[in-house]
Amino acid sequence: MKLARLISNRFVLTFGGLALAALLWNLYVGMNDDGRLSGRVTTADGSPVADATVVLSRKTVTSVERVRETRTDAQGRFVFEHHGQYAVVISARKASVGSASRRTIRLWFRNQNRDLGTPLVLEA
Repeated sequence: MKLARLISNRFVLTFGGLALAALLWNLYVGMNDDGRLSGRVTTADGSPVADATVVLSRKTVTSVERVRETRTDAQGRFVFEHHGQYAVVISARKASVGSASRRTIRLWFRNQNRDLGTPLVLEA
């Protein structure tokens, strides 16, 4: 009877819930901090763009600094590994097709894995 009363105490429930939430968050971060940022580049009609240049930049308070770049594969997919950032700016271009406007991506934690749900669309 006393144990059940102790466990149902509002302080035990509050601090126990906070400890559980912190534990679950740290497990989630530990399983999703490889720095994998992926997505697709397409034309306005949805066709994949092969060999487009995708630029990953770091967003600071005053500027946007280029970190690295990669090229898309035949299906228009790109991947950055181990980006190490909290907030990034992604842009894409291909000379014969056009360019995509910059997209700012804010992450919940450094090196968070993220797949861009909507593709970068190249327009002339």
